[in-house]
Amino acid sequence: MSSSTQELLAILEILPEDKAREVVDFARFLQHQGGDAEWERIVAARRPYTKLEQFAVAALREGEAEPLDPAML
Repeated sequence: MSSSTQELLAILEILPEDKAREVVDFARFLQHQGGDAEWERIVAARRPYTKLEQFAVAALREGEAEPLDPAML
């Protein structure tokens, strides 16, 4: 276990539950931002996405889809 992890766990143990939850929520926010940066890199890449484009064209040819019926889930 890294020293940062140990330090964070020690802090979380002494915080009130509501404040500890805020720290965890913030950590999750930071974690998701890393994933967002990866998607931004992929989207910004100047390369063709042939299969994705073929899928989009085929989906558009199918026309309007019926609304999803929650009762059918």
